[in-house]
Amino acid sequence: MPSGPWIMVQKWHDLLFAHWTIPVEKLRPLVPGELELDLRDGKAYLAVAPFWMSGIRGRAMPKFPGVHTFAELNVRTYVTYKGIPGVYFFSLDAASRIAVKGARRFYSLPLFLRQHVDTKSG
Repeated sequence: MPSGPWIMVQKWHDLLFAHWTIPVEKLRPLVPGELELDLRDGKAYLAVAPFWMSGIRGRAMPKFPGVHTFAELNVRTYVTYKGIPGVYFFSLDAASRIAVKGARRFYSLPLFLRQHVDTKSG
């Protein structure tokens, strides 16, 4: 856990964690060598997590238009680093240009811009 104060707020909505087993030998080359795959019953898992976020803001900051609410999709697997469990993100797709730029610049996250697709219009 971080030793310093929290830096941001966000609420996650309509979250789904979908998991598929994937052979360790297929997944291992895709994850940096210093990370160990976190296996369950000897199996590795690939996860897809779609959701949308709201109320996103920095500590003591107001909500900014275009950043405080957007959809996101994570593609990830589970790892450990020196015995500490964590998540390795293959990609994070978000529907906010500002959030993508900020996450890439300040947190070095592999966030990519994906615009919302309106399935209700023709």
